Amino acid sequence: MSSDNRVRGVIPLRAQQDPGRRLLTRDSPQVRVGGRGVLQANLNWLPGARADVNLCCLIKFRDGTATCVQSLGDNFGALDAWPYVALDQDDRTGASADGETLRVGLGHRERFEKLLFFVYIYEGSADFRRLGASVTVTEPSGPGCRILLDDSPAGSVGCAIALVTPDAGGLTVRREVSWFTGTATAGPHEKIDRAYGFGLDYTVTLKPPRDQEDRPARGGLRW
Repeated sequence: MSSDNRVRGVIPLRAQQDPGRRLLTRDSPQVRVGGRGVLQANLNWLPGARADVNLCCLIKFRDGTATCVQSLGDNFGALDAWPYVALDQDDRTGASADGETLRVGLGHRERFEKLLFFVYIYEGSADFRRLGASVTVTEPSGPGCRILLDDSPAGSVGCAIALVTPDAGGLTVRREVSWFTGTATAGPHEKIDRAYGFGLDYTVTLKPPRDQEDRPARGGLRW
């Protein structure tokens, strides 16, 4: 539970049972990742909330290009081809025990300048306070880490979770947990992008209806 007795609602994945997994906090915000396999970031939240929460990854390459892997606009990416980052599914309600998982091909890490894992609420909740959300990062050569999204301010619909940057022989994963709101002219995607300098353009994009109702989100990429 959190300090105010709210249940975090973390679904017990097999990887989370590893007692060596480190919890990233403000006081201890980063880990170093090595190896040449796959780096995974898994998002889970309370299924009873019926909120459509989306795990995304902003990617900037050393050649100056950038993109965003996300379910909005069906930009699910690819692991073995550009952009070397892939999202497995779009969980519209939190009902999937597997949540949503991003995979990063570490064999291509020399191509990356930086990556940012972030989340936003498409529909179903005004902010993250009742969602019990957390992200588990799994690395190929160590126990990995967890990041709790349990301190959302009221009205925050987006969160920059972790910044990933290459270094000599590996990557550094640094906890951010920076919260963002959205407006009619600038959604959380744009605000997060601007804050971290990825330089993409965005447009309003719709998902297929979940409950017989479409809701536009300003987060689709403008190509």
